[in-house]
Amino acid sequence: MGALRRTAMDAAQTGGTLPSLSCERRSVTLLRFLLPLPLLAFLPFANASAATKSFLGAGGTARLSYASALTPTRNFAGRPLMNSGWRQVWDGSPVGRGVGIVRFWQVAKPSDGQGQVTEIVQVGFSRSAAVVATCGTAGLKSGSGRRLPDRMIGGHRWTVYSNGDAGMSQQVRATNLRTVVNGTCYTIDRVTYSVKAAGPPARNAPAQAIAAARMDAIVATVKVGGRR
Repeated sequence: MGALRRTAMDAAQTGGTLPSLSCERRSVTLLRFLLPLPLLAFLPFANASAATKSFLGAGGTARLSYASALTPTRNFAGRPLMNSGWRQVWDGSPVGRGVGIVRFWQVAKPSDGQGQVTEIVQVGFSRSAAVVATCGTAGLKSGSGRRLPDRMIGGHRWTVYSNGDAGMSQQVRATNLRTVVNGTCYTIDRVTYSVKAAGPPARNAPAQAIAAARMDAIVATVKVGGRR
């Protein structure tokens, strides 16, 4: 109270005004609440919106989220052990009529330290009756093909196969997911493509585990067949 009396006397002598006691108490209370919190506690909230981005394609019937470090592309070029086009096939059959929605890829440092590896995920769709009729199996029953348990993604059941190939110091491993929703065949191909004879990737390339996790995270967010 002595400090308050001195403040009142000073205000009277200088023609000033007496500070609001309730305002001072609110300020002190706020400071006591904020000061013990480390600055890092605020970072997740500041970066949450920048960490991922949203993608909408196929006329609004396909949606997904992806890490902001990645770039969506419509480039569906092939490789020596991987066909080009909107979906992956493994038995030499035609790709069939369809449209590539989006592809993501990232070159990474391979876990075994040899050459370089590219982690890939691509999404496509087709409304062709012939494609829809065999959506869950076409091109997936290769010599290396293996049926995996179905997966629920975005509220729909997906048929899942694993496939792969190797040769010329290259290796490809893939998980192929297929579903039919509202008369449309949707495809997700999650691919790991390794080139042992290639030079090392850029110094700032992520570790394979990080790149793979980013692609797997995309797969988990895919929603098709319109807004749910």
